[in-house]
Amino acid sequence: MNLNDYYQVIFHFFVILFLPVIILQFGNSFASSMIDVQSKAFQNTYAMLLEGDMNAGTENLLLIFAIMALLGIIISLLSAGMTFASIDLLRNKAKFDQPMTKSFTILNNGTYFISAIIMGILTTIMIFLWSLLFVIPGIIKSFSYVQALNIYRDALDAGKPIGYFEAITKSRQMMAGHKMEYFILALSFIGWYILEGLSFGVLSFWVLPYTQLAFANFYVKIADDSQSEDLTSIFDHQA
Repeated sequence: MNLNDYYQVIFHFFVILFLPVIILQFGNSFASSMIDVQSKAFQNTYAMLLEGDMNAGTENLLLIFAIMALLGIIISLLSAGMTFASIDLLRNKAKFDQPMTKSFTILNNGTYFISAIIMGILTTIMIFLWSLLFVIPGIIKSFSYVQALNIYRDALDAGKPIGYFEAITKSRQMMAGHKMEYFILALSFIGWYILEGLSFGVLSFWVLPYTQLAFANFYVKIADDSQSEDLTSIFDHQA
């Protein structure tokens, strides 16, 4: 296989890997358009409310919001699984095969699925509580906790499972001194997100794998650096 063929295989792999999330994102965007005040669906619902048909109008809006919430949760779960797959690929622990199976990594493993749900609930609550102080502390804490699920999963795969709060604590420690780097990395994709919107989502086939791999690589790098620092401290202590 020549280099060009190899790159085509990799490209097709990532397109298929992220295809479920891209499709769901299109669905979420469509649901969002339904509650656009300028949309016909919203105006029809609003007209029902004005005419006194509270049940029909309210039910329509609640249904749309429920669909959006459900799609958002599924997208978050699938994205977490794809992050796991990306991390394994970067660490050479997985091959560029069976992309559709890897797309549903989080759903194919009950422990991953449950831990993702619980970790998501815990970090959301903690970020919300910090946000009650001011918005900025909430944003900072969201960066602090961003690696919690990856850390929990790494510990699980290593046969040394840890608790959820311990994973959150380790994430906070790991991200100490790296939050600005993470912020700058996230900020660097704004231009791509704008182009993605202008292309009506077509660029998602490039942007989503690109950003997901970048964040996975960020975790792999700081996780490896953190492990090296731990080993160094152990050797220094023994000396």
